[in-house]
Amino acid sequence: MHGFTKIRRWFCFSTVWLTGSFCGPAAPAQTSPLQQAKVQISFGHRSPQRTIQSVQLQGRSPGLQVSVPTGANLEKNDRAALKSVLNTGAGDVDVLLVNLSWPKPTATPRKLASHKDQHTINNDAMWGYLMANGSPGQASRLKDDSWQQPDAPVLTVQLAENGTEGFSVALEQLLRHGAMWLPEHDVYLTLADKPVDFKQHLASLTGQRTLDQVAKTPDASLEQFKKSWEDFGNPNQWDVSWQTKYLGTRGHLLVTAPAHGSLYKFAIDRWANVRPDFASPHKFRLDLLWPDSQWKSQTIVNGLPICVTQLERESQQAAIEQFAAPITTLPVIGRGELPGVMLTRVRLSGKTGPVSVGFRLTSEAKNRLLEAQKKGDDWVVVEPGTNRIWLMLETGPGFSVQINKPSTANANPAVEITCTGEVAAGETRELLAKLPSPAVAEADYPKLKAVDFAASRTFIVNYWENWLRQGASFEVPEPAVNNLFRANLWHALILPRHRLNEKGQPHMDLPYANTAYGQTNADWPINQAVYVDYMLYGLRGHWQVADDEMAAMFQSQQQPDGRIGGFANWGVYSPGQLYAIAQNYLLSRDRKRFDVLLPQSLKTLDWCLAQVAKAGTGSGANGLIRGPLNDLTHAEREWAFTQAYFVAGLERFSQALAVYGHPRASEVRQVAAKMKQDVERAFARSSVQSAVVQLADGSWNNFVPTDAMTPRRMMEQWYPTDVDCGPLHLARLEAVDPRGWLSTAMLHDHEDNLFLKNQGAANEPVYVQQARVYLRRDEAKAAIRAFYSLMACGFSHNQLSPVEHRWAWGQYYGPPSTDGAWFELYRDMLLNERDNQTLLLGQAIPRTWLEAGKRIAVRNAPTYFGPLSFTMESQTATGSITARIELSNRNPPGELLVRFRHPQEKPLRSVLVNGKPWTDFDVKKEWVRIPKPVAGSYVVTVQYK
Repeated sequence: MHGFTKIRRWFCFSTVWLTGSFCGPAAPAQTSPLQQAKVQISFGHRSPQRTIQSVQLQGRSPGLQVSVPTGANLEKNDRAALKSVLNTGAGDVDVLLVNLSWPKPTATPRKLASHKDQHTINNDAMWGYLMANGSPGQASRLKDDSWQQPDAPVLTVQLAENGTEGFSVALEQLLRHGAMWLPEHDVYLTLADKPVDFKQHLASLTGQRTLDQVAKTPDASLEQFKKSWEDFGNPNQWDVSWQTKYLGTRGHLLVTAPAHGSLYKFAIDRWANVRPDFASPHKFRLDLLWPDSQWKSQTIVNGLPICVTQLERESQQAAIEQFAAPITTLPVIGRGELPGVMLTRVRLSGKTGPVSVGFRLTSEAKNRLLEAQKKGDDWVVVEPGTNRIWLMLETGPGFSVQINKPSTANANPAVEITCTGEVAAGETRELLAKLPSPAVAEADYPKLKAVDFAASRTFIVNYWENWLRQGASFEVPEPAVNNLFRANLWHALILPRHRLNEKGQPHMDLPYANTAYGQTNADWPINQAVYVDYMLYGLRGHWQVADDEMAAMFQSQQQPDGRIGGFANWGVYSPGQLYAIAQNYLLSRDRKRFDVLLPQSLKTLDWCLAQVAKAGTGSGANGLIRGPLNDLTHAEREWAFTQAYFVAGLERFSQALAVYGHPRASEVRQVAAKMKQDVERAFARSSVQSAVVQLADGSWNNFVPTDAMTPRRMMEQWYPTDVDCGPLHLARLEAVDPRGWLSTAMLHDHEDNLFLKNQGAANEPVYVQQARVYLRRDEAKAAIRAFYSLMACGFSHNQLSPVEHRWAWGQYYGPPSTDGAWFELYRDMLLNERDNQTLLLGQAIPRTWLEAGKRIAVRNAPTYFGPLSFTMESQTATGSITARIELSNRNPPGELLVRFRHPQEKPLRSVLVNGKPWTDFDVKKEWVRIPKPVAGSYVVTVQYK
């Protein structure tokens, strides 16, 4: 029918009724009047091309009756029937009209998820907080969702015979809204007895989808998101109830250690107080005492674990510089048992006059007394009886010292030392506290005394810089990004605990974080294997560290049947381990390393394949794995997160086996390919059966569930079930097409409805599940936005400590998996394998990084095609940008793409490759294509004049 606005009259409805199928139990006998609606569904409003639509209308809820539809002004080749056929688009709008009736919903509504601990808000599992504190439209849309009513009437508009295309509508939502526009389907629904004109409805929609806004605005920036995400490292800005508490501290902790894998770690709070990490054998509290002082700032130096805290009191300033260093003159008993010391230098300056500052040291060992003693020019706090030294204080001349004796009534008595002196005009007074861990024997006092602040600082700078030199180097013209890149590495290296187990054998603990949860073994192997050992160590080329940690996880977590165990036995643990090992082998091509991990990997592979085989047998089998999801969602369901890792893990591992030359590569590849088809089909069907959700522009689109068995939101489960560990991982890991309609639907729903205040991050920033999808869709602006949101949301703004939960849940600090997620995104923005044959450079470089005179440099970055180095230098003031690329001779890509994102979005005019004119470039995509590049150097210059 041409001209939809001509439809104004009432059409007679067929008296033939269809009872909804796929509804579960038969509809109960009705004891109350049926609710009714007459619905008008029109197709083809916007499509410029003619398309053939096969339409079936089905009831998706008990008792919902659907009449045989009738059509309005259909052409000869159109048919309104049980299976309608419509030829629509290119100006032809066809209409189906249908009568619906259903019993009034009477089932007890589902309850919003709740959880009670010392951190939660109103016993809420994040959903309530999101609806109370999200953007206004976001909150209202979630409250309007039909998830809560078990017997909510739902009509399915099926557009493919196999049920993998189409959508469903919650009829009570349609009654409330009066009309629904589904632009992705080019379908409009309204109530036939109270029709809303299509053009009028569009005119009433005043909002805008988040991603549409992103596409129309310049690249996002870190400063933009620092304004959106409060700094949890700033006590003046961040004081919320879900900040965790530990040994008298509250909130942000900066965790450090004297070396990689040390057992003796330290945590510095925002006020420069020091604590041990959760598992340290030596327990204490060291507090800096400067009453009534004001917090001014805290930062780390040059991305290294050197912390500087600035306090102020009555116009006097205290600059506290702290770092952990090894006491190199003391013996090392075992690999992780390196004696260390936290050095705290306090510099006092400012207003002339008296100044005093103190320290309080508390033993966390019950009934263990401590006492202060004068020793030469210094003061020490010792344990009576053994005289082991817990603290040394070097005051320098001009300070008087007062000791407050501990109270014996306290089970954990403290010693307080107050230092008083004078600050003269232009003078800086200095104190140095040395906190050894473990405590130092009395005989080793001279060795502790000999620890020099400046020399130790130089030592630890060189130590961490040496670690940085061993891997890939990334440098861009944004200091905050460079500092976080540097901090990522030591965040990860301090995590492990190298120790001897109960049998005296070497053992490595890999906790989620040093100040969160259990500290033995590797309770969350998905975070360590994928987000640290692959995303951080693998992508930066620290192969030995990654391999050692993988071996440690096999040792502690692999079960006799090959399964990788862990806390709550998440379904992703085993395929995640395969995924990470495969990725690292594809990057390194180091057969000897792969050989070491292969026997245990094959055991895990066999377990995974057995699960896939089980999922494909039995009545109703659809090829999807059933298992637990995460810490609080234990039901064995068809979770998207699990399917995503099974597909990706098997697919990547088959690629690794093929490169290795293993005979099982083909077998694993075939299983992965079939499962990928099964997963996409199952989630497409489940999405079709789910009620559509409203987006920020007022339109509606498909909802993709987190569980293929549950076609709706699952807000009766905690937020991570639907979001953090939700369906978008299917697209991130390419278990479904990242460019397909399922991915489009998920992206819009997450950005508009599920990410707090539409700020582009889930509650656990580590997952950043949308970002990689944007890169696969080549949506650079959206990827850059996710990058900066993660940076401002997932890390304190100046100390750069990673965080686990961002809002309304216990906020734990220091998980290096957040670092790995950020680095993978950063790396992929600069360089990534578009597929197994294509290397893409500069895909999502923020345009400001290529302003005149700026330079980007990447050195020795692992890729599927061997190590890569390149630079990009901007001479846009004179009209050009130049990339210098060094390709490995290991296995060069089949195609090299180099994108140049001009800071003013100017179109490139001409290209030189190695000094010669080059015509293979795409102005719209802003890239230069070099087919079949060979090993060696390429100089690519793009010119804009």
